[in-house]
Amino acid sequence: MPNTSDSSTAVQRNAECPGVPRAASTDAPQGSSISASRRSRPAPFAAAGARLGRRGVVLLLTLGMAAAGFLWLKVIVPFTPLEPIPCPFEYVTGYECPGCGLQSSLSNLFALRWKYVLMANVLSPVLLPLFFIVMISGFAEILFGVTVWRFELPRWLIVTGVIVVIVYGVLRNIPSLGIW
Repeated sequence: MPNTSDSSTAVQRNAECPGVPRAASTDAPQGSSISASRRSRPAPFAAAGARLGRRGVVLLLTLGMAAAGFLWLKVIVPFTPLEPIPCPFEYVTGYECPGCGLQSSLSNLFALRWKYVLMANVLSPVLLPLFFIVMISGFAEILFGVTVWRFELPRWLIVTGVIVVIVYGVLRNIPSLGIW
């Protein structure tokens, strides 16, 4: 005879957050062939994600990331002996990678120094928003169980983007150009 207390708690948990998938770990029968590694875990803040909705989660994560960035760049770094995060590619090869300067660019963006944003890294107007979109989408999925964006870009766009980043990485390391 099935244990009714286990099934009633599963129904009660699903009633709390309708539409939020629940883990099968506690509700799976003992003879189940589903391995423990394949069972999905519920998002830790799935109930809040269901209440806030997609726009609320995006707003909350955007404000949280902006606050964390502001605290890091304007409160922690200036008053501690911390230096900017070093680039491992530059450390090993001596050349700047296409992402070098993004931290300075972000710091200048918070200070509203638009000219220096581009001087630190020309690709920052493209790479910084792309970074934040990917981070917000990932955090929304992992923490709140909310799918914000699906990234299905055309192959030609991905190839073009990779080529532009590689060409920029090569050109910024030619000193005679004096561009960057």
